[in-house]
Parts: sequence; C-alpha cells; structure tokens
Amino acid sequence: MVHGSRIKRDKHYMKKILITQRLDFKLILGVLLSLLLVGLPFFAYFYNFHRQQLMDGMEMSSSNIGKLILHTLESGMLQNDPTQLQEEVNILSSQSGVKRIMILNNDGEVKISSDGEMMGRTFNKNTEMECQICHEMSYELRKAATIINDQTDEEIFRSMHIVENHEKCFGCHDPDNKINGIFLLDVSMENMRRQLASNNKKIIGTGILMVIATGLVLGFLIQKLILIRIRKITDITNRISQGNLDEWIEYKGNDEISNLAQSFNHMTANLKESLTELERQKNYLEYVINGIIDEIVVVDRNFKIVTANKAYTDKCGNSRDKLIGENCTLYLEGTHNTCPLALSHECPAARTFKNGTLQKTLHSYLEKDGREIFMEIHCSPLVNSKGEVFQVIELRRDISKRKFLEEQLIHTEKLTSIGRLAAEVAHEINNPLDGIQNCLQIINKTPDDLPKVETMLGLISEGIGRIAFMVRRLLLFSRHHKLNMEPVNINDIVEKSLILIKHKIKSQGIYLQQNLSANLPMINGDSYNLSQVFINILLNACDALEEKTDGVITIETVFIKESSNSCVEAEFTDNGIGIHKNNLERIFSPFFTTKDQEKGTGLGLSVSNTIIGEHGGEIKITSKEKHGTTVRVIFFL
Repeated sequence: MVHGSRIKRDKHYMKKILITQRLDFKLILGVLLSLLLVGLPFFAYFYNFHRQQLMDGMEMSSSNIGKLILHTLESGMLQNDPTQLQEEVNILSSQSGVKRIMILNNDGEVKISSDGEMMGRTFNKNTEMECQICHEMSYELRKAATIINDQTDEEIFRSMHIVENHEKCFGCHDPDNKINGIFLLDVSMENMRRQLASNNKKIIGTGILMVIATGLVLGFLIQKLILIRIRKITDITNRISQGNLDEWIEYKGNDEISNLAQSFNHMTANLKESLTELERQKNYLEYVINGIIDEIVVVDRNFKIVTANKAYTDKCGNSRDKLIGENCTLYLEGTHNTCPLALSHECPAARTFKNGTLQKTLHSYLEKDGREIFMEIHCSPLVNSKGEVFQVIELRRDISKRKFLEEQLIHTEKLTSIGRLAAEVAHEINNPLDGIQNCLQIINKTPDDLPKVETMLGLISEGIGRIAFMVRRLLLFSRHHKLNMEPVNINDIVEKSLILIKHKIKSQGIYLQQNLSANLPMINGDSYNLSQVFINILLNACDALEEKTDGVITIETVFIKESSNSCVEAEFTDNGIGIHKNNLERIFSPFFTTKDQEKGTGLGLSVSNTIIGEHGGEIKITSKEKHGTTVRVIFFL
C-alpha cells in the first residue's frame, strides 16, 4: 500500500521540464555568459590597443607629412613671397584628410593659413586652451602632436613643427632668434573613427558568430554526450520506480555518466535484493503475528483500525481490508458491538494516547449462551520521530479459562485455610456450646424459678447467636463467588479477617498490635478475596512465630498522599524466623513452600499476589532471617 502511493507521487512529480529549466539550456547559457564576461574585458583592451595603434600611426603619418610639407614650403619662405607661399599652402591643404595648415610667428600670430578665418589670429600660450595642452608642461614633456576640438567641436589631430632659424634665413630673421615660428598641421580624425568603428563591427560580428557557433557545437555535444544518456537513465528509473526492478541500464565507455549508470545498476540490484529480503521478513512477521492466538489490532488517534491480525479478523468475520478504517470496537460472536459504557470510560487506548505509557485493563461480558468472557486488553504506544504517540497497538487476550482456573485455585486455597482454621473455629463454637449446656442443666434443676430460667434462656440465646455469627462468617469465607468490585474500607476487611484467626493468635500467646488509620479513603475491591489475602498473611505470620514466646504481630494501615501517585497500604509485621534471602525471589511462585506438607501447599502467596494484581495493586515483602518479616499490601488510587 505504501509502495503504490509512492509510485503515484512519482508519476505526478515527473512533469514536463520547461526549456529554461533544462540542463542543456543552463549549460549553454552558463558557457555563453562566461564567454561574454571574459570577452568584454578582452574587447575593451583590444579596442583601446587598436585605437592607440591608429593614433600612433596617425601621429607618425602626420609628423612625416608635416615635415614634407614644411620642406616643400621652405623655398617659398626663402623667397619671402607670402603670396606664393599662401598658394602652396592652399594646394597642400586640399589633400585628403588635411583640415588646415597654419604658420605662426614667434608671437603666436597666424601669418599663413589655408583657413582664411584663422588669418591674423594670435594664439596666447597662457590663455588659449589649445596652447595650454603643451605649454602647461615643461619643455622636455611637450608633445609634437595632440588632439583638440575646433570651433565646431570636431576632434582635430594637430601636428606641431618648429621652424628653426638657419643661416640661410638670416636675410629676413634676426640671427639671435633660434626659432622663426611654428608650423601647425591639422588633420581630421573622421577617417580614423570610421576605420575604428568598421573594425569594431567586424570584431563584434566575428564574436557573435563565434558565440553562436560555440553554442551550437556545445548544444550538440551536450545532447550527444550527456542529455540523451541522462534521458535514457531517467526513463529506466521511472520504470524501476513503478516496481520493475529487472530493468538494466546499458552503458559504454568509462566516463562519469557510465560510472553513474554502473552505480545505478548496482543500486537497483541491491534494492531488489533488499526488497526481496524485506518482503520475506514482512511475510515472516505477518506469519508470526497471525500465528498469535491473541487478537492484535492497531488504531490511530481517531480510534480507526489501521491493521489487525488473523485472530481479530476471524473473530469479527471480516477480512482485514474491510476492517481498515472501521471504528475500534468489540466483536462478540461475529456481531459488531460498540464498547460498553464502563469500558469506554476506562478505554486503555485513550489512556495510552493521553499518557504515552503502557496500559492494561480487564473487561468481562456475557456471550449469547450466558457464558462470562474475560478479556484482558494491553495497549502499547507507537511513537513517531517527534516523540508523539500516533498509533496504539491493542492486544486482546481471552483469559476466561485462566480466570476460571484462578478462581478454582483461590477457592482451593480458601478451603485449605479453612482446614487450618478448623481447630480455632471449633474452639470458638465449643465455648458457647458448653455455656448453653450449663444453662440447660440449671433450667432442668430449677424449672419453677422463672427469673433464673429467663436469665438462662437469655444466655442460651446469646451463645447461639455467637455460634451463628461464627458459622455465617465461615460460610461467607468458604463460599465460591464471583469477583465483585465495590468501594470498601481496608480497616473493615482487617477486622473481619481477624474474627476467624484471632483465637489462633491468642492460643499461641502472640501479642497483636493494631495501628489502623481512622481517615482512610475507600478503595475499589472485593472484600471476600481481600479478606482471604489478609488471613493468608496472618496465618503465615503465626507459623513464623510458633517457636517464639514473645511473638508480636503488628497491623498498620496508612494513606500515603503524593502528587503523582497516592495509595492506601496495609502493613503486616512479625518478629518471627524470617525468610532466607535466597527464597525471597521465589515466594510468589506457585507450589513453592518451606513448610511441612500438612501446613501449606505453596499456593497462598501466589494466589494472594494474583488477587492483589487484579485490584491494580502490589505486594512487597522485606525480611531478614531470624529477625522477622514485613508484608506491605499496596492499593493505588
């Protein structure tokens, strides 16, 4: 039943996997993201590196072009013909990529320019941003080229060349000046940007193609090497989960998935072997439990039947499957009956659920043929991992035959006690008879003395009453009766028990000391059976004091009130010969005795222990050889 429910859960669990949850999607996405994370810094580095290369190339190209142009313009400068020089500058600036050409004198004034708007402009090295780029640095650190923004915010690559003063220039320039002016060549960076953008697009496109190709190749490899094999393993595990343990995963190679398949095959084989063993043990346990003649039933907290053994199902006449889920009740001769009110109020299963402890109760009922059936019910808790009682095992045992034998044994022991008390009872009857005989003789001698006759008749009536009381007590004690539990007082039972044995105590010269508590609560018990227990204990005390001349028997009753468990105790103590320590563990065994055959059968304490057990109590005996014995009869409230 449990295995079947597990399969249902597995079927529900094996639902379709979304594409975002698939292993290949996660692996490919992870690899692509890794490539992206690694590629972005690489692309940034390559972009900057490529841009710097282009800048270096532009600087070198601009410097070479500038030197070439400056060399070309030298002849015009030596001729000191500004018009020709301007025309040459205009022609040279028309070359592709050249934005403008300017020649400045030492004062920063533009003397020659291909851009008419720049003619006559004076550059102030202290205030002009274009000049500050270099002049804010020391002479050694000044650059020969730099990037600036012109009036239209366009980036311009400016190459600067110093026009040095040579001897051939002294005709026009002061020989003391080392520099005649500055030659500026502005080149547009648009071509470089276009080339950089084009290269970047190629790089990005190539990267995208590589990522797509990597994803496709990786997806193919994942499908071929991993997913197809995993799906095969999954299909077989699904069939195994449905109970087909003969499935086997075929594997090739010696990689991790092959090892997984091999391990799974071993696991399946071990699982099959374990389940076979569990099934064998389950069948064996069911065979054992069904072989128990006592009824066994397991109930949940709602008192519904969870399972039961064959003895229970045979008693109720239904199969176990039909009984599962039914209320926990009694089945009397195949008829479904609810629990009697007296038993339902003292339900041992309910007490076990409440207290979490073993519980025991005795229930009696009448069969249709009038036979009284005694059912002993034991309840044991089943505890889960949280320490909570979730189910209770009930064991129901028919002890009717045992009860009958116990009652016969109790009655036999009672008759044995009567036999031992016969002399004392005869003495108690003989004394009143002697008195009656004397009274009759007096009446015969003085029949006319009416006052004396009346007195004698009163004494005769009193003696007959004593005899009738003694005989009535003896008959009540010896009568075979059924267990009748009712509220009783322990002190009353002690007093009634002493009536039959007090003469024996006196005849042995034993001093009787009674310390009976006046405020004892009532207990639930059978007064006749309890009287038999007390008489048996007192007879044993008398036997232990036969050789003592200073024998003492002390009877004490007491109420012990405790928060957890209160009780009433009756304690019998003698100062007789005591019990040897080796015999203390055997004194409750049937037919065990250390007395002569005519004095005991060895059933007294065994029967007494059974009777007190039926009252939910216990007998505790402490003894020291040659010093005496104490018997405590405890009744729990």
